[in-house]
Amino acid sequence: MRKEKVEQLYRRSGYYHIYNRGNRKQDIFLREKDYKIFINLLYKYLKKKRLLLIGYCLMPNHFHLILKNGADIRAIPHFMQCFMTAYVMYFNRHYKKVGHLFQSPFQAKRLPKIRDLENAKRYLELNPFEAGMPIRKIKKGYKWLYLREKK
Repeated sequence: MRKEKVEQLYRRSGYYHIYNRGNRKQDIFLREKDYKIFINLLYKYLKKKRLLLIGYCLMPNHFHLILKNGADIRAIPHFMQCFMTAYVMYFNRHYKKVGHLFQSPFQAKRLPKIRDLENAKRYLELNPFEAGMPIRKIKKGYKWLYLREKK
């Protein structure tokens, strides 16, 4: 991400909705193991930054994250660069692929108000249903959805 864009988007602490999808809308998770690797890498790289995970939703061809950033305006872009590089390297090595896994650099939307944060969390919660996942999977609790409980 260019320095000007980073400073414009991540000017202070706050909540961010981050998302990306597979190149040409192709799946980025082919097996259950891929979801688990993604989540393990997510937590591994979060530990290295002062970011708080509010939620995630992993779908076969895309993902959503909600993160709370602290004072470091470069924390999210640096985290995403390291995290996404690690996942793409795993995926390409494991499936003997080369090139881009994602259609573009990640997208980030600042959530300036509590209402925006709540709407983003609701969006993640409804994403499996709106994507046409079988209702039985959703009613049991979609396995690849996490939302932090209020404290």
